Amino acid sequence: MVYFTGFLMGLILVSLIMSRRAARDQAKVDPWLEHNAAMLDAGAEPLPKKVPGSIQKGLIIDYGELPAEGEPVHRVWLLRFEGSYPNVRIVEDIASGELRYMAADQIKLRLAKDVDVTELKPMLDELGLRLRMFNRKEKIAVLGVLHTGISAVPDTIQAIEPWSDLIERVEPDWILFKGE
Repeated sequence: MVYFTGFLMGLILVSLIMSRRAARDQAKVDPWLEHNAAMLDAGAEPLPKKVPGSIQKGLIIDYGELPAEGEPVHRVWLLRFEGSYPNVRIVEDIASGELRYMAADQIKLRLAKDVDVTELKPMLDELGLRLRMFNRKEKIAVLGVLHTGISAVPDTIQAIEPWSDLIERVEPDWILFKGE
């Protein structure tokens, strides 16, 4: 009887502690939502409604329109996540509403025929870029970008143009969703 009474009291105590902890967690404001609200208050546009739910959960770390001078053509959001693509760049074409998703902190390039990855070293050194990954079989290299701003991906692609003889194709590291 003593053991049963002790077990019952322990069960009740654990239940009270767990329910109190759950109530406290529910009362906390999600810091990501708080940060996103602050970004919206600071002038960032909200993410378009047609952005997939998995992307809607990202932390907005920057927003802007490109080009910076003149009539804007694109809206750009930079989001942070935990996972394989921690930094995501969303670009919305203002005229068409088309959305494109890519990694915000890297680009992808395919080397030209008979070019080895070691031949990229002078370019990488001059631009201060970092080789993140290289697939020798596919001749695909993934490079970091020049800076962390909303124009980092196009600025890096443009900076690489003088070395076009080494590169067959350079593009953002696109993020595709099932069905695309």
